Amino acid sequence: MIRQMKEFLKQKLLENKSGIYSLIAHHYVDRMNEMGCSLFRDWLSQELSVDKSSINLTSLYSASRREQKKGKSKSKTSGFKPVTENRQKSVIPGSNFSDPSAIPSSVDNITEM
Repeated sequence: MIRQMKEFLKQKLLENKSGIYSLIAHHYVDRMNEMGCSLFRDWLSQELSVDKSSINLTSLYSASRREQKKGKSKSKTSGFKPVTENRQKSVIPGSNFSDPSAIPSSVDNITEM
């Protein structure tokens, strides 16, 4: 299974297929975070038996950043965060914008001369 994945990644990398760097970043996220992009590129070239120059460092870095952002958004949504209501008491009647039912009447704003 691992060998098949390596061969698949190698083939798509050499073909420079769209999305290959995102797939690599997802598959090797832990190793990439440990090593940084430059060292990871060296390791990946050995892992997949490809020339280092065939791995685009800029694309690898971009894919790494996207993967990190995905990881951060997952960690933010995975934790339990209770929702608290924050209702404010209005000093001026009809000016409570947090309460949708408190719409000021246009009659209150009209003054006769």
